[in-house]
Amino acid sequence: MASDKNSRRTFVRSVVTTSVGLSVAPAAIGNENKSVIKAAKADASSPEWRNRQSGMSYRKFGDTGMMVSEIVMGTTPWKDDSYVKIIEACLESGINYIDTAPAYSKGNAEKVIGKYLKESGNRDNLFLSTKISFYDEFMRTLVEDVLSGLPFEKKADLEKRAVSMIEERGVLKPGYHFKYFKGQDNKFKTAYMRHLVLKEYGVRKEWKPKIKARMHELVENSLRALQTDHLDVLHCPHGVAMPEMLDDENIREVFDDLKKKGSVRFAALSMHNDVAANLDKAIELGHYDGAMVAYNVGNHASLERSLLKAKQAGLGIVAMKVARAVSNPGMETPQWCIQKLNEVIPEKMSIHSKAYLWALQNQNISCCVSEMPTPEAVADNVAATGRKVSTGMV
Repeated sequence: MASDKNSRRTFVRSVVTTSVGLSVAPAAIGNENKSVIKAAKADASSPEWRNRQSGMSYRKFGDTGMMVSEIVMGTTPWKDDSYVKIIEACLESGINYIDTAPAYSKGNAEKVIGKYLKESGNRDNLFLSTKISFYDEFMRTLVEDVLSGLPFEKKADLEKRAVSMIEERGVLKPGYHFKYFKGQDNKFKTAYMRHLVLKEYGVRKEWKPKIKARMHELVENSLRALQTDHLDVLHCPHGVAMPEMLDDENIREVFDDLKKKGSVRFAALSMHNDVAANLDKAIELGHYDGAMVAYNVGNHASLERSLLKAKQAGLGIVAMKVARAVSNPGMETPQWCIQKLNEVIPEKMSIHSKAYLWALQNQNISCCVSEMPTPEAVADNVAATGRKVSTGMV
């Protein structure tokens, strides 16, 4: 890595080390395992600005100190260099946060961003976020190893119990659960089966070093693809479906390790399913700095209490799937969501811009992530920032 990158990592490490010295004693009185993770937070009174421009509005990302633009870049479809023009349009508009994942476009999204950052020298103008997308897949492989050794009757019983738990918790209840992409609901059965297997058969001793090594490997892969030596935000799990899956010492310990090294500044997680319960659990655990949550005009009523708790706990919140409730090609769009949005924001705007304007009225979220396919879409979404409207709902 170049010397400026090395110095940046040294700076991040020094911030963490200094903070640890200030916070270890109080943490030891409570939960000593949270000391380093919570200590990595910046002083909320010392805002950190990047690409600050007069035409954009910014908000605090929880207690991290990061001042993020109200609209941030989503990169799911980014497969080649044609998307560089989107980055440039976003930067010109004052957007300063880019979210990606190794699962996006078969790993190409991270590579597109990495090439741009290297060639432009704009790494320090952006807050960079990615995810450990394949943690769940690796865990599923380990659990399937246990299942493969069980008789058919036992596996059938576990599946029956998993389905029963899903039904009892009402996580698929209309109005609470929204489908944003094909295969989304499959996450439930996978997570609940994993939970039951681990609860009944325990975690094998030989798994722990393999799990942590794989997590570190995945992060290093992302750092190489992104051509950087540190991440501002790292999400794990990526798309959690069950609160019990968050109570995972491997995740906490790896975040701890990465923060000590200076590879990662802030810990986060993302969720499309059972959002309120998963966000509540993340708050309870206390080692997360932020969360990316599905939040929109359709599901907001079930989330307001949890979002308020998250803000009070110092978590930064990225609202995702904000426009998917009213515009989702390939999926059924609830017409009542469109009608509801048009009623509360009757002015002439695109339905996407209305969705972001509506969501940004909630001061408990930090920003909305948007996949903007053209510079025109960037301008359309940015038009929703810095505005106040009366929705009567948020």
